[in-house]
Amino acid sequence: MGTMKKWIIVVVFSALCTLLVSLVEVDVNLERQIIYIDGAEPVLADRVSESDQFVFYETDGKSGMFMKADVTSVGSVQVTKKTALLTILDQTRQQIMADLGFNTKIIRATDPRLIVFLVILAVASGFLKLILMLAASAKKMAPQPSSDDALPSAADQPRKFIEEGKESSDLRDIAMFFLELYKLQNGLKKDAAARFSMTPASATSKMKVFELGVKGNNDWLTRRMSVGPLGEDTGSKSKCFYVIYDTHMVVKIPPVPVTDMVKYVRDIRREVQIAAHLSPVACIVPMVSVVLKKVKKLPYESSLTQEQLEKQYIRLVEEKPEYQEYLKIGNRFAFFMELTNNFFLARVIDELHASKNKTGDEIREVPDVAWDQEAFTTRYGLASLPVFEGLQTLYRNCEAEAGRIIKASRQGVKVHPFQIKNWFLTCIAGEKIDRNEKGIGEALIAQIEAGFSDVFKANQNNVDGLVQLLRAHLETKTFMKSRQQIENIASNTLQLLCRLREKRIALRDLKPDNLFLDADPDNYPVFLQNAADFSIGVIDVETAISLIPTRDGSISQPLLGGTPLYATPLHLLKNRSIESHFGPLTEALYLEDWFATIAIIFKAITGRNLFPRAARSFPGILKILKSSPSRSDPDRATVKAMSQKFWSAAATDMKTHLSSFSNVLNQLTLSVPEAMAPAIRAELKRENECIQLAIRKHVALSPLFKSEKNREFLLAASSDTLIKQVNRWKNPAHLPEQHRQVAPKMVAFLNNLYRLKEGGSEKRRAISAFADPPHHVTAYSLLEAMFQIVFQGMYKSRWKAIPKSAGESARQAAVKEDRSMVTTILNGS
Repeated sequence: MGTMKKWIIVVVFSALCTLLVSLVEVDVNLERQIIYIDGAEPVLADRVSESDQFVFYETDGKSGMFMKADVTSVGSVQVTKKTALLTILDQTRQQIMADLGFNTKIIRATDPRLIVFLVILAVASGFLKLILMLAASAKKMAPQPSSDDALPSAADQPRKFIEEGKESSDLRDIAMFFLELYKLQNGLKKDAAARFSMTPASATSKMKVFELGVKGNNDWLTRRMSVGPLGEDTGSKSKCFYVIYDTHMVVKIPPVPVTDMVKYVRDIRREVQIAAHLSPVACIVPMVSVVLKKVKKLPYESSLTQEQLEKQYIRLVEEKPEYQEYLKIGNRFAFFMELTNNFFLARVIDELHASKNKTGDEIREVPDVAWDQEAFTTRYGLASLPVFEGLQTLYRNCEAEAGRIIKASRQGVKVHPFQIKNWFLTCIAGEKIDRNEKGIGEALIAQIEAGFSDVFKANQNNVDGLVQLLRAHLETKTFMKSRQQIENIASNTLQLLCRLREKRIALRDLKPDNLFLDADPDNYPVFLQNAADFSIGVIDVETAISLIPTRDGSISQPLLGGTPLYATPLHLLKNRSIESHFGPLTEALYLEDWFATIAIIFKAITGRNLFPRAARSFPGILKILKSSPSRSDPDRATVKAMSQKFWSAAATDMKTHLSSFSNVLNQLTLSVPEAMAPAIRAELKRENECIQLAIRKHVALSPLFKSEKNREFLLAASSDTLIKQVNRWKNPAHLPEQHRQVAPKMVAFLNNLYRLKEGGSEKRRAISAFADPPHHVTAYSLLEAMFQIVFQGMYKSRWKAIPKSAGESARQAAVKEDRSMVTTILNGS
């Protein structure tokens, strides 16, 4: 009977434990991949893989992809999720049964609770015996520590290194490289115990912070370093990383591993020679001394120039191969460039435009304006009155929702109106309400926040109108504040372009990440107010090529490929193909830098990318190139197809952005260097002739006029006369009966004619600026002219016009509903 009672107790205990297991939920830490998208919310994914142009991902069994150019980085993050313990055990059970070869139907038919019950029953019946066996086994197997054990204790074990998809191996290799360097700097042997880990706070940021640790004689020595990708990974050129370790530096890892010391030194000397040739343009190029001076001090080092020091260190690694290991990352040579206190142009541009999207700061700066109609319209203009009224509707609904939630909570909480207003403005700014409000619980605050969110969704038009108004106001305020600085950056970028022409060097990968401001760092950002106080320098000349022919009359073949936002199809073609299809090689290679400069200046002015469509066309362009009978020497049909695809997208980008930002671009005046003046002036004259032709076509092709006298009147009419005519035709009541039906068409015609004539006036004003130096022209006219020059050099006239919009008539092609003349000029020239 005693035995039976024991068994009954064990069975009941097992059943209760099974019930408990089925009710328990546990926190499960899952490592999810996170994809950071330029200008969009990050995306969590279960799996991520990459190709040359795309990033593929899978989430909850669903697949998707992004263009690689739109992905800023890929990382990983720990996600905590509540999961039923029974679910976890059932997943394990299914996997085990599948591995043992059970039929799928049997696996699905087996109740997981029965399995749990039987397991607990077995465990309970032999619990004491099992504990004793495990204890004896653990004691027998436990290793005995030796007195000279050099391994770190469990507390000293490194934290898990969070990998980042494809980039993880590079980041890890760089961290390990500097970990070994840290050992050496502390006089420790190569086999000394060491560790490194990424700080949790930096796991989701672009710049990763690593904590390095080495075991000294008595204790662990630690320090930190930072590393992050620099620019875009194009796959065809070296990947660059920004590193902070003692000093600021750029670490460059070639796409094809360099393992030969002779080639490594030759590559460094080539870049040093180009930098010397570009002088006085400041250049930052790879040098072995950047790292080796941290490893070994040379005699009389302080008395040597930088050039002499570099020669001494190169001689050292050539004579003593053991020092070559200190120049390798992951068993291949890397290139190291030291930055002193230089400012990347990309960083400066970001800072100049940083406040554009800070609507929260704008709201907090003048909180009372949101409830004062006069103050609101004074700050944002009379046209903002509908937005103000929409804001009041939003607030009244949110106030009512807050009152409803507080009343329903039955907590007797007293909330002042100013608190609700503060919560409202916080939510409008897209921020979280403070959960530590005195006398109000976190749960109630969360309910109010959710209620406000529902109100916003139900009144989305009012929210969008307010956000657009605030952003437009911030853009204008930011522009007025940084206008002079932007003009100086753009003008000095043009000076760099001219200096490249003068030195007969094509950099071929111009972009903000590869440029820096050469000036007194202690005077930043004041020096931006005067163009003479700074110049634009170049970081890394790997893709650069000298346009001076060699003894045999040829120009060396540069690296193929570039950064899509700043590149053209010529970046994918070899020298012989460029010469065959586009003419003189030196001019074509130089125009690659012109195209990039257009995009850089637009980025500096607006903070936006000028050629996103053109960049997205590159996968298709590569597909066309790969389909060619000879990829290394594509035929005319292939090159034409590549060019049409790219320039159709680039012209659309140019036209769209010139129109969208015409107000800003026409307010900025840039100084055009004398060396560029003849080419720009000639192009402006050509554009003016195209506009005059468009005006004549517009008048001649219109079915609204039968009389030649009327056409002559329109061709000679001034802008003021056209405006008067528009106002007359807008009033059908004052028109004869036979004219009322055509009034809308006449207004559209006259408005288009007015735009064309205004465009011609702008071109003539720009042309007059080139009569005598200095040559000052609007950014709008300059960028349009530069684009036209590049287009004419890279899109041959024998290919005829780029494709027009589907169904576009000759009359529609003659004029567009904006101030940009790009497509009209391209198709009409």
